[in-house]
Amino acid sequence: MLRIAVAALVVAATGCASSSGAAAAAHAGNATVTGSVAYPATGLQGDPCSAVRVKVTEDNNSAALGWGEVKQSRNNRCSYNVGGLPDGKELNVELAVDASLKCANGAAPTVTPGPTKMKIAKFSAPVVSFKLACE
Repeated sequence: MLRIAVAALVVAATGCASSSGAAAAAHAGNATVTGSVAYPATGLQGDPCSAVRVKVTEDNNSAALGWGEVKQSRNNRCSYNVGGLPDGKELNVELAVDASLKCANGAAPTVTPGPTKMKIAKFSAPVVSFKLACE
């Protein structure tokens, strides 16, 4: 029974690790980006935390790096974490908003700040916080 449990765990871990894609695996590292996404208490149509993702790319390459997750937090915020990023390289960190997330007037919410460039040190985890707003 223990062997079956261990085998299932290995298969599950392998499946999760490989689901991040070939681009992420080719550039995997030890750096992480973490932060929050603040959104207005009213005026948004849809669930902000399931309609956003943080995209990390290298230079002009559009392939997303690392693997991440966005979770509901407190006080009209989502928290996110993107790990497995290459250290010491110029990275772009930006918030991608799904087209399904709309303001009450039908417009797409604005995101601040825009794409942020940074170099992340080995085993480092800088914080980048975003804000969604409806005008």
